[in-house]
Amino acid sequence: MKIQFCGAARMVTGSCYFVDTGSVKFLVDCGAFQGSRKANSLNREPFPFNPATLDYVFLTHAHYDHCGRLPILIKQGFKGRIISTQPTRDLTKLVLLDSAKIQREDFERWVTRAKKKGGQDTNLNSDASLKKKPLYTEEEVEDSMTYFEIYPYGNSVKLKEDLEFRMRDAGHILGSAMFEFWVKTEAGRDRKIVFSGDLGQPGARIIKDPDMIREADYVICESTYGNRLHKSKDETVLELLSIIKQSQKDRGNVLIPSFAVERTQELLYEINLFIENNLLEGLEVFLDSPMASKATEIFKTYPNFYDEDARGLLEKGDNPFEFQGLKIIESADESKRLIDKHGVVIIAGSGMCTGGRILHHLKNNLANPKTNVVIVGYQVEGTLGRRLVEGDPTVRIFGETIEVNAQVHTLGAFSAHGDQRDLRYWLRSFGHTPKTVFITHGDKEISIGFASNIREELKLEVKVPELNEEFELK
Repeated sequence: MKIQFCGAARMVTGSCYFVDTGSVKFLVDCGAFQGSRKANSLNREPFPFNPATLDYVFLTHAHYDHCGRLPILIKQGFKGRIISTQPTRDLTKLVLLDSAKIQREDFERWVTRAKKKGGQDTNLNSDASLKKKPLYTEEEVEDSMTYFEIYPYGNSVKLKEDLEFRMRDAGHILGSAMFEFWVKTEAGRDRKIVFSGDLGQPGARIIKDPDMIREADYVICESTYGNRLHKSKDETVLELLSIIKQSQKDRGNVLIPSFAVERTQELLYEINLFIENNLLEGLEVFLDSPMASKATEIFKTYPNFYDEDARGLLEKGDNPFEFQGLKIIESADESKRLIDKHGVVIIAGSGMCTGGRILHHLKNNLANPKTNVVIVGYQVEGTLGRRLVEGDPTVRIFGETIEVNAQVHTLGAFSAHGDQRDLRYWLRSFGHTPKTVFITHGDKEISIGFASNIREELKLEVKVPELNEEFELK
């Protein structure tokens, strides 16, 4: 039995793990690489396996770095089934359609600019054009949805005589799952493999805490925040409240680059509580992300996936994602008119400031020292969001150099990822049963450092795979 790490190996994005049991071949995730030109080129490289030979893809959740190459896999011959929860399927469709639309629009703009420069490289079969063409279309995304097969958490399912799986709640975003696999090897022995997916924080709003798993032969564990501890959620919520209050007083704007799935809904949930508890008055909040608005509607569809607090609000007739002062921005023209607003909160995509409407708001507001930029998620190296977090005095947006006079706040406790303490706690639940723990889904230094930490604490064999490295699971 072999496993190959085809993404998220000594890097955060591109989650994709290929398992060959000898009789069954499957992937766990098929995500896109993000954050740099190298990442974009990796998305266009052939898979290091033959997609046509795969029986299944097990999808942990709907973030782009976990699902973003599914249509490419199907274009290259995959004929099997994609297994996930129902919210993951619905959110994946939303994420992939948005990606296809952005790719198409970016390509159309590139062709227009090339023609204005004299027509060079506008041949759709030229090397330059092929590097810019969309990876897939909206129609191909729609086709991808027909491959999904939906299962609930907690049920053990035997797909074949020598492959059984169970999904457990990863507590990361709505419908996110960790996978347990029981595999009968060629020698006739049962081996258990566990994939963490992305692990959430205990105590996060809306969704339930991650499940604990008691034993495994092999564990594949993420390490996004394997080198740091988040502030407490209560402390972070109070910091957000303080930032908003000060901005109201100063007549400055609060800009929140936010991921459309989960992070936006959690922010709406917290601001709803601020307003209902009379901690804020007269606040205007603009949700300037059509994708986030659609994701919120999907969240409303699945209250059975909420934790007790969120369900309690619903039972009292309080929709946690709606409140007085919230305005949904649909059109680009409406978004542009926000340039005249002061003392407001603007939540817009994308979460790493790599595109979307947040770029216009940053361009218009970063030079103002009364502006507050609130970072609520991990910023991959090479992104504009990462440069803001690292304190660059100027940034480039739409070809212009913009001074950064705004105050930039990083509120790590809003992250959908558990921190080092959470990851260690989850791994300790296995005791000493794993033969090997593989550390993935983290920047190189973070993954290596976290692996050393776990190796010393748990006295287990711990490996940090290189990209496309293959291991025999004995």
